[in-house]
Amino acid sequence: MTRGLVLLAAALASLGVPGPAADQEWVAPPEERARTNPVPASPEALQKGRFLYRKNCQRCHGEKGKGDGASGRYGIKPPEDLTSVAKQAKLTDGEIFWKLTTGLKDGADVIMPAYKREIPADDDRWKVVLFVRTLPNPPSPAP
Repeated sequence: MTRGLVLLAAALASLGVPGPAADQEWVAPPEERARTNPVPASPEALQKGRFLYRKNCQRCHGEKGKGDGASGRYGIKPPEDLTSVAKQAKLTDGEIFWKLTTGLKDGADVIMPAYKREIPADDDRWKVVLFVRTLPNPPSPAP
């Protein structure tokens, strides 16, 4: 009987049943939440942030940040809707930067990749934060 339960547990684990990290709220440490964005908002910084978002984040979070990207549909936990004003109000710039930098794993399962290697410059990750902040109210396209 015990052997059967162990085998059942192993079988469920192999199916990718979400573990604890997928069910818990993902909150940055207080010192990370307290960080402020050192990069001033400028058209150039937003353009670079948009480019990096499209290259690294769009596949899961979607073109407009709604969490409806093609790759995001196959994850353990759906990507956040970054256009949500309520969600954005809860997040500090430091928390967004920390999440972008460290990612989130549940054992061997990647809930969100860490982008420290793909976007090695801190300033560039802060530019992504600037761009993410525009998603609830996207800027008008240039004429």
